[in-house]
Amino acid sequence: MNIQQALHHANEQLGTSSPSPLLDAQILLSFVLHCNSAHLIAWPDKTLNEEQLSRYLLLVKQRNRGHPVAHLTGTKEFWSLDFFVDNSTLIPRPETETLIEFTLDNFSENKRLKLLDMGTGSGAIAISIASERAEWEIIACDISEQALVLANKNSLFHQTKNISLINSDWFSNIKDNNFDIIISNPPYIETDDPHLSQGDVRFEPASALTAGETGMDDIEQLCSQAKGYLTKGGTLIIEHGYNQKQKVFDCFTKNSFEKIEQKQDLSGHVRMTVGKRKL
Repeated sequence: MNIQQALHHANEQLGTSSPSPLLDAQILLSFVLHCNSAHLIAWPDKTLNEEQLSRYLLLVKQRNRGHPVAHLTGTKEFWSLDFFVDNSTLIPRPETETLIEFTLDNFSENKRLKLLDMGTGSGAIAISIASERAEWEIIACDISEQALVLANKNSLFHQTKNISLINSDWFSNIKDNNFDIIISNPPYIETDDPHLSQGDVRFEPASALTAGETGMDDIEQLCSQAKGYLTKGGTLIIEHGYNQKQKVFDCFTKNSFEKIEQKQDLSGHVRMTVGKRKL
């Protein structure tokens, strides 16, 4: 079987189980052949050897069963960086890049700021910011020790030396109270949301996805406690669900945050809320 035939076979196999069968097929074959997608286009008649074909067909079968492509390849691109991923954390998603873009656009690289990334998971948010703001002091925390092992692996890979990792259940083990920025992509899905039995989220930890009956439990905790850890005028940045914008806005208001802003992701959904602690 050559490259073109292998891609055609996988595209047919994944047609009913994946929203992007051809793209998945290309990513998995590039992974097996240790090449980029341009190579697949340039050499469609190149024959796969027996080991390559066997490995590829196994990956296609696993993808057909619903396993996320990122788990099969062990990596996911985020903010133009490659991150190691596994089933201990969420897979970094494009909508979260909205938080990175806002932070970099609104805080000067010439100032030495202190940032806390809560529920860091793979470390994608903290590392992406650290890669662009080497002078900042960044602390990233997570309740999961396994997630922190993964975040540390990613931090070492990207040589982000300005990040400290802490095992903490939200603020329980955070000692400092002088952060300029607190940023988080917390769990925000309702416990009984039917989407939890669909797609990639079936293979991600429920603890990183769900937050009570309304999906607001962790966001409410962050809003109520963040004031005690931010400097006066410090900024809280939270990602949330597309249908939670009013609830999150009200939560920020109830906790006396000022200059509240809400930002859309690339799909046009409001997915981020920002507010400042009173001076």
